[in-house]
Amino acid sequence: MKKAYFYIDDVIWLFRDLTRQRPASLFDHPFFAILKNAWERWGLKTQINLFYRTDYYYGMDEFDLSQMTDAYKQEFAVSSHWLKLGFHAYQEFPDYPHVNSSYEDIFKLFNMIRGEVIRFAGEKSFAKGVIPHWVPVSFDGCRALKDCGAELVCVSVGDTKEFDGDFD
Repeated sequence: MKKAYFYIDDVIWLFRDLTRQRPASLFDHPFFAILKNAWERWGLKTQINLFYRTDYYYGMDEFDLSQMTDAYKQEFAVSSHWLKLGFHAYQEFPDYPHVNSSYEDIFKLFNMIRGEVIRFAGEKSFAKGVIPHWVPVSFDGCRALKDCGAELVCVSVGDTKEFDGDFD
């Protein structure tokens, strides 16, 4: 049996659209319909990594996970063996948001996202694997993720420094 780890990062707008458009079924939304089809045809399991809120960069049309409807909670729960929702970041910007994060900040943010996912999708829908936004996480941030119950964390190692835009 072949296996793949498939995840989609940087998701928040999708949940805004679900809340505002209210399709009859979660899987009437084209994004989720494609994922369900991939699960049914090939057994592809998917993890969606969430921002807590939209970013001001895209304008003042603000939305955060606390506003997400719980109308699809049962469908999320039934699909939780193949569809997971996970921690990613507070919002899209700044880049590398976790590289120098404190224990307290990561702990708080993780639990904010987790709490909302449990509210609108159920406990089993929350992913125990973590792909932080842009990947690098401070040592204290890694400790916080462990203490929050993360079982798999994609991170980088090495000294932390502010990114100045130079890749050399």
